Amino acid sequence: MKAKKVTPLKKQYVVFGLGRFGVALTRSLYDYGAEVLAIDNNEEKVNEISPYCTHAICADATDERVLNQLGINNMDVAIVCIASNIEASIFVSLMCKQMGIKTVISKASDERHRLVLEKIGVDKVFIPEEAMGEKIATMLVKPNIVEIMSLSDSFRMVEIRTPKKWENKTLAELDIRNTEHVTLVVVKRDNDVIASPGGDFKLLPDDLLVIAGSFNDTKRLSNKATGNVVSEITDIL
Repeated sequence: MKAKKVTPLKKQYVVFGLGRFGVALTRSLYDYGAEVLAIDNNEEKVNEISPYCTHAICADATDERVLNQLGINNMDVAIVCIASNIEASIFVSLMCKQMGIKTVISKASDERHRLVLEKIGVDKVFIPEEAMGEKIATMLVKPNIVEIMSLSDSFRMVEIRTPKKWENKTLAELDIRNTEHVTLVVVKRDNDVIASPGGDFKLLPDDLLVIAGSFNDTKRLSNKATGNVVSEITDIL
């Protein structure tokens, strides 16, 4: 008798802070099939992200009772994207660690902020300006692909230039979710940033594409990318 195959449960993510980075991250995780809880104290931002995540909550994340009521302890990964409010960032990050979340990732505003986050046990801390320097170095060594953020061994966000075979084709024609198993999060064209473009959007040769997917899928796309990638990672973080 064959053993019944058990389908693994989807990972559960909670994103605190719905700035530009938090929104892009939430939508990308959700598109990739993850369960995502988005939290912000701005009701308008919460309403805007609601169709693109599992749950969106307008709440004060610095209220410990709120975190308990929302069952934050059941999440696999927490991403704290509220670096502009250092006190809130530290408190929420600490609470996530104390509540037993396995992986906590936090955005820091400067070196001192990062030091405190690391001291309280945050697993991954990034500073936008510092990340930019690291990514530029990566661009010089591996010009076809730039990793923006790795959330786990199975999921990361990268930036590539439009692959040759994608040039002057619409997203509907390409159907990259099914053909490449990745999600297109943002397109950067000259000075414009287009988030989650529609199916009739046509890709141009010089477009910079922020792609989310597994390590293997995004690595495969790097071999199809054309030219050198030159961008400011701070535009995304």
